Amino acid sequence: MVNKVNRQLTQKQKRVLETLEAFILDRGYAPTIRRLGEELGISSPSAVFKHVQSLERKGYLDREAGEVRLAGRPAGAASQVRVPLLGPVPAGWPREAFDLPGETVDVPEWMVGRRAANVFCIRVEGKSMIDAHIDDGDRVVIERTDTAASGEMVVARLDDGSVTLKRLRRENGRILLVPENPEFAPVEVGELRVLGRVIGVLRKY
Repeated sequence: MVNKVNRQLTQKQKRVLETLEAFILDRGYAPTIRRLGEELGISSPSAVFKHVQSLERKGYLDREAGEVRLAGRPAGAASQVRVPLLGPVPAGWPREAFDLPGETVDVPEWMVGRRAANVFCIRVEGKSMIDAHIDDGDRVVIERTDTAASGEMVVARLDDGSVTLKRLRRENGRILLVPENPEFAPVEVGELRVLGRVIGVLRKY
């Protein structure tokens, strides 16, 4: 009888994997073991390395030339997920809610994981998020949620029904939608409805 590896994750392993995914999506490269430990609040590199080894044995991670990679990250046609494409959504001045063209777009499966049914993609208009590497015309992958933490990039519907893509900041009881471009001013809102948070960016060069 073949002894199959149990792919079920412990809570610690799940946290390590989610931290790795978030780091890679945000920066485009994997952290070192020491940096991963800093992100996790674990001071022992050997403890972090054991978690990475466990994830590798269970098939969630690969290592190539010493670099940690999400397993299956190089996405071929068989590892794509088709999600709705909405928009355009302004990364500039807020505008009326989504156009609904009925289009779809293929997104790498590693980017969405098990969240595929809860993910959509938007076209971005404007350059107010350019310093976050989101440019005019980019397609941004969004996870549907009605809550977000301060510091996350979100698609939000404002009091007047308009929609915008900004970074959410909560400061001293104030709610701010902050651009990543010094040419644009933050927008302060009284009430805010979060439609989703950014989990990735698609771009063709």
